[in-house]
Formats: sequence, C-alpha cells, structure tokens
Amino acid sequence: MKETNDRSKKKDRMLGDEWEDWTGDLDESMAYNETARLFTIFASAALIILLVCIGFILYMIEPRLALLHPVWVILARGVTVVITLSTVTLSVLIITSVFTGRNFLVNTRLGQILASSILPVALAIARRMGISRDRFGNSFVAFSNAIVRARKKPVEGKTIVLIPRCLNAEIKKEVRALCDQAGLGVFSATGGGQARQIIRKEHPDAVIGVACERDLVSGIRDVAPKIPTLGVANKRPEGPCKNTVIELDELKKAIEILTGAALEEQ
Repeated sequence: MKETNDRSKKKDRMLGDEWEDWTGDLDESMAYNETARLFTIFASAALIILLVCIGFILYMIEPRLALLHPVWVILARGVTVVITLSTVTLSVLIITSVFTGRNFLVNTRLGQILASSILPVALAIARRMGISRDRFGNSFVAFSNAIVRARKKPVEGKTIVLIPRCLNAEIKKEVRALCDQAGLGVFSATGGGQARQIIRKEHPDAVIGVACERDLVSGIRDVAPKIPTLGVANKRPEGPCKNTVIELDELKKAIEILTGAALEEQ
C-alpha cells in the first residue's frame, strides 16, 4: 500500500531534474534552517584531506624528480608550499568573513568559487556521516549567502529574481509584488537548464535564486563565479516540486542586500 501511495505522490507533480531519484517519501518535506557552521566543518575536513593527498603525492614522486635533477624536487616543494599557504590563507579569510560579517576578501566571488570547488568532497564526507544532501545543501547556501552579505555593498546594475514553477500561487503573487516594489524582474524557471538560459538572455549583474537546496547548489556553482548570487531555499510541506513556499522576509533581505533598496513591510 505504501509503495502505491508513493507512486501516486510522484505522479501528482512534475519533478525537476534534481529530484529524479525521489522515492515519493514525504520525509523530503522537511524544512531545514541550517547555519553556515555545518558546511564549514565538513569543508574544512575536506580541505585538510586534499592538502594531505597533495603532500603524499609529492612524497611519492620526489625520488623520480631527484633522478631527473635535484632542482625539480626544490621546485615541486616550493609549488606545494605556495599552493598550501595560499589555500589555507584564503580559506581563513573566507571563514572569517562568513562568521564576522566583515569582508576580508578582495573579491567575494573567490569565496564562492572555493566553497563550490570543495563542495563535492565535503558532501561525500557528510553523506558518510549520515547528513542528508538537502540538509548539507541548506548549510552550503547559508555559507555562500554569508560571503555575499559580508560584501556590504549593493551591486550596481541589473538584478533579477528567479522563482520555480512549483511555488505556491499566493506566494508567487507576493513575490512579484515585492520585486515590483524594488523594480526587479521576476522570471519563472522550470529547472536549472531554463534558469541558465534566462541568465544568458537577460545578462544580469546579480541574481537572487528561489528554489530547493538541490537547484540552488547547482545554480550557485554555475553562476557565482561570474556574478554575485544569493539563494533563498524553499519549504516543501507537500514534498518536492509541488506548492512550495518561502519566507518572504528572507527574499526581502536578499533584495535589500544586493540592491540597497529599502523595502516596505508587506
């Protein structure tokens, strides 16, 4: 009976690409409110593991480099030290920016790029520790958003808001009203592919994405290296891709951060 119910739940909605593996279990309706701390812990662990691997690789190839010429060993060690120190320094600056709210980065997108780069390894470790993909993704979005917030400088130019087709109709009206107040364009996307097409067509200077954690993680990894990006994770009381909702205050704050607009209470 439960399997039949799960199948019917899957059929009463159009699942996005990121939810093709959904079983129909409404445990996926859980709403997460993670801070950046969870991602920071596992990203730090992943970074340490990667640096140790680099050191091990250097240790293994040093004898062969020495056979070529001793100078190659010196060069390899020098490059390894530079990479290690640069990565650790940048990581410390990023984490400090995230948790103090003060910007210590020359370019905040560097922070989002490094966070996105370390994400796959960090996620793999988290999954091994029993942390769900969506819970971890929620923390990653919080971490990425904190980097942008630390910038404390509105983005000059065009900002657009991307919303999912599964957003509750009433919430969608309120979102459009809020964006109209700020003079922002609102675009509905059926998935990550269409969202990328909209961005290519509109050429925005900043993007606010409203979506599930899975789409936000994918979008931030693709878009953040090019333009400032903030994510607002939706809530899924009926499971994924159906009548999703958001906290309008979160969207309001995101708009104010990127545009500098002072919005009225809805």
